[in-house]
Amino acid sequence: MSDTTDSSSDARAEQPTETQHVERTDVGVSITVQLKRGSGTRDEDKIKGKVKAETLDDAQEDMDVLREYLHRVAEDARQIQPEAETE
Repeated sequence: MSDTTDSSSDARAEQPTETQHVERTDVGVSITVQLKRGSGTRDEDKIKGKVKAETLDDAQEDMDVLREYLHRVAEDARQIQPEAETE
């Protein structure tokens, strides 16, 4: 009687293993800003933004651009008001 488990494990042992190299790109500076307006679950706006850069100066410049963009998004979101429920 033959054991199929041994033969399948032998086949796996003969196959070369693949080596994968991963390059990390999380060096430098990361800045996250989160804006929240309102306190109720139906009366609340949340906007979150994150910048990554190699230096703090670059990250601050990128954050200034992001902050202006988030401000425009927040202004647009404030214009959207929920419809009043009618009974």
